[in-house]
Amino acid sequence: MQNNPEKNNSKTLLYIIIAILLLLNVGLAYLWQTGNNKQEILTVSNNEMKAELTGKEEALMQAQLLIDQYRADSLTLAENNIAISSELVAKKNEIAKLVARIKSDTKLSQSTINELNMQLEDLRQRIVELESENAELVARNEMLQEEVSSLNTENDALAKQGRILKSFAERLQSADLKIETLKKKWLTGKETGTVRAKDVEAFRISFSIADNNFAQPGERTIYIKITSPEGVTMANGNEGGTFDYLDKSSRYTYKVSTVFEREAKTIPATIWKPIQGLSSGQYTVELYCEGYRMGSAILNLL
Repeated sequence: MQNNPEKNNSKTLLYIIIAILLLLNVGLAYLWQTGNNKQEILTVSNNEMKAELTGKEEALMQAQLLIDQYRADSLTLAENNIAISSELVAKKNEIAKLVARIKSDTKLSQSTINELNMQLEDLRQRIVELESENAELVARNEMLQEEVSSLNTENDALAKQGRILKSFAERLQSADLKIETLKKKWLTGKETGTVRAKDVEAFRISFSIADNNFAQPGERTIYIKITSPEGVTMANGNEGGTFDYLDKSSRYTYKVSTVFEREAKTIPATIWKPIQGLSSGQYTVELYCEGYRMGSAILNLL
C-alpha cells in the first residue's frame, strides 16, 4: 500500500500549525503573567505611597491642631495676665521641629511616621495636662481679681468714710448759744429782758466756738438764721442773704466773721433789731458755717 504524498504533506502542515499555536499560547500566557506581576508591583507601590502620604498628612494635621491649641492657650493666658510656662513653650518648639522634619522628608517610612505620631501623642497628652493647669491658673487669677476688686471697693468705701469722718471732725461746734430778748424801760431807758412778743425790741445772741484740733485755722463766716413761729426766716431788707446747706440755698438773718485758731473762742454778743412787730410763738436761732450747722437754740414768746 503506497503512501499518498499529498496526504502526508497535509499532516505535516497541520502539525506545524498546531506547534505554532502552542508556542503563541505559551508566549501569551507568559506575557499575561508578567503583566499581572507588574500590575501587582505597581498596586503595592501605589498603596505604599498612599499609606505614606496619608500618614504624613495625618501627622501634619495633628501637629497643626496642637499648634492651634497652643495659640489658643497662649491667648487665654495673655488675656488673664498669666505668663506662659517655659515647659509649654518648650513643647511648642518640639512640635515646630516635628513639623519641619515631616515637611522636609520627601520619603518617610511607616516606622518613622509611627514614631512621629507617638511623639505627637506624648505632646498632646502633656498639653492636655498643661491646659488643666492653665485653667486652674485662670480660675485662680479670676478669684484674685475679684478679691482685688472687692478690696478696692472696700478701700474706696473706707476712704470715703474716712473723708466723711474727717469732714465731721473738722466742723466747728458752737457752745453756750443763748438768745435773749431786749426792751427798754420807760423810766430809766435801761435794757431788760421780756417774754412778751409785742414788747421785744431786739434779740441779743451770744455763743462761743468749741476748740477743735482737726479744723483748719483761718477766717470763718458764721450765718445766723432766726426763724419765726410761721417758719419764715426773719430779715431786715437787704441785710440778710442766702448760703448753701445740704446742696440747697437757704436764707439767713445776718452774718458775722471771726478768725478761728483751733482753740475755744468766745464770739462777742450781737444785737439784731427786727423792723416788724413779733407774734407770739416759738423762735429758733441756728448757726451755720461752711455748709453745716454748728448749733441751735429755741425761744418761746407769749
